[in-house]
Amino acid sequence: MSASLPRPLPASDADELPRRLLTALVCAAVEPGLPGVLLFDLPDAHLATVAAVLDRLLAGPTGTPVPRTALTAATTDEDLWSRPRVSRGPHGIDFALDPGPLTEPVPGPSLVVVPDLARLSVPGKRAAVQLLGADVATVEQSGLRRRWRPAARWLAVCRTEDVPRVSPHLLDRFPLRLTVPELRIRPGDTPLGPLPAAWTQALDRARSTGPRTPLHPADDFAARVLELLDDQDGTGQRRALALSRTARALARLDGAERITADHAEAAARLLRLRGARRPSAEPPPGPDTVDTARAGARILPGPWPDRRPAPGTPVLEPGPAERIGSGRAAGPWPTTDTPYPEDTAGPPPEDSPLRTPARRTTGPRAARGPVVGVRPARDLWDLAPVRTVMEAAKYRAVRDRSARLVVLPGDLRGYVRAPEPVRMLTLVLDHTCREDWDWHAALDPFLQWAYVTRAPVHVVEVGGRGAPNEVRAESFTALSTRSPRIAAALARQPGRATPLAHGLQLAEQTLRRAFRHHRAGLVEALLVVVTDGRGNVPLAASRRGAAGRGAVGRTGIDDALAAAGRISGMDRTRLHSLVIDPGRQPYPELPHLLAEALDGRVVMGRPEHEAADRGR
Repeated sequence: MSASLPRPLPASDADELPRRLLTALVCAAVEPGLPGVLLFDLPDAHLATVAAVLDRLLAGPTGTPVPRTALTAATTDEDLWSRPRVSRGPHGIDFALDPGPLTEPVPGPSLVVVPDLARLSVPGKRAAVQLLGADVATVEQSGLRRRWRPAARWLAVCRTEDVPRVSPHLLDRFPLRLTVPELRIRPGDTPLGPLPAAWTQALDRARSTGPRTPLHPADDFAARVLELLDDQDGTGQRRALALSRTARALARLDGAERITADHAEAAARLLRLRGARRPSAEPPPGPDTVDTARAGARILPGPWPDRRPAPGTPVLEPGPAERIGSGRAAGPWPTTDTPYPEDTAGPPPEDSPLRTPARRTTGPRAARGPVVGVRPARDLWDLAPVRTVMEAAKYRAVRDRSARLVVLPGDLRGYVRAPEPVRMLTLVLDHTCREDWDWHAALDPFLQWAYVTRAPVHVVEVGGRGAPNEVRAESFTALSTRSPRIAAALARQPGRATPLAHGLQLAEQTLRRAFRHHRAGLVEALLVVVTDGRGNVPLAASRRGAAGRGAVGRTGIDDALAAAGRISGMDRTRLHSLVIDPGRQPYPELPHLLAEALDGRVVMGRPEHEAADRGR
């Protein structure tokens, strides 16, 4: 008999993301093998609401809140495993150690919330690796010895651009991963949607102390799990276990007696694995979901008679209608909505060894790097006053019975600061010039340089499909080349407009801001422009945000050359500029004119023989 699965993907787009998140939280509550939930790009304002929903799912019929612990960059070992207790006894003051929040002194599940996994302190990361998925945990300290079975549920948040900074061992400890950048919370008592009656019964059975009914897999279940994870060889067995346990949780919610391949399919859709089949409710691809980048006409400005647009012709000609919403062509899930973004970000780490990032040593120490944690102070520079007072307050009752707070040298705490980068890579990607060639090989040496030197990457996208305004360029900054946003930018399809002048202006603003306002001061910056030089959007139209009417001519190209000339006036000892020429015909001289305006060099993007053959 086929099982009617709880649908993690409802038909409505507005309810899809909250429903998937609610399904994942319920699975974590009913399945002990799913102790960790990792949410990528969750808005900060929604963390308290999501944590409250998971708290209610774990609370039980009484509604008593479960113990909750927050782990941050300032968490230390003393905050996790034990708590000092000072009491006044018949013979004076007595000292004792009570179990800490992670030793689970209260029977039943507890909740651990990590607002930022990338900035979690080393003791917090070590605790997560030791407890998540462990069958038995033991803590032994002076005056405290405890052994227990971990039952806590972990709710962590991480930005996708910070994923390269997190250890893979820590990421693998979270079996449930969802990307929720556009989560919408409903007002009222059900912010993620109502809870079905069958799920409520499954939660009651999970909270009971009696023996759990085992669920046996069907004959085709294991084969289907391995098939869904076929493209993730070399990643270990934790992902297969996570998918299997998620399928088991969905089977419990369904009230099924066996775990079938359909449950594995539902689990893969919940986690958005690439091998999962689309739900049947999603409309099949139609004629309006085809690639429209080539169908849209691209006007090439210039002084050439056969290419000059006729008077009265707008900058952009209307192209075919494009579907908006959920109607997508069949294919893999988008790169930005994958549960494993560390697999698709930048160059692999084994290609080149990492070097210690260079940093300036001049100036006051307090002005170097953002705060990422605290530690016992080694000197009187850059003290953390709040943490120092908290450390001294622990022993206030035993040091002085008066109202004074005594601070001893051992209580002093100082900030831990991350080194600020002194190198930066700026990429200007003209998507409309890569319709017939692959630019990954040409960009790989520059990405490798940024990866080895740990330089941040500022990406300016020109003419990409799906831009909020096609006559304007878009930009973002990634802390590492392994950021999934860079991989998504390199794979973006071309659009119709080419606001090259606006893209160069954004690059100029970023470089000037980095050179002038960087606290440590950039030592070196590399500007790489990938374009054929055919800018067909004037800078005035980009500033307006709308294409004007009338002939364009060379206005877009002249504006791009003027913006490049302003960049060439910057410090040439610290800024190096290159233009990658795709070798397109006709007008192959435009990239050379742009490189001359930038006072830089030209690098051929495609092999010379290929460019020559295409020219013939």
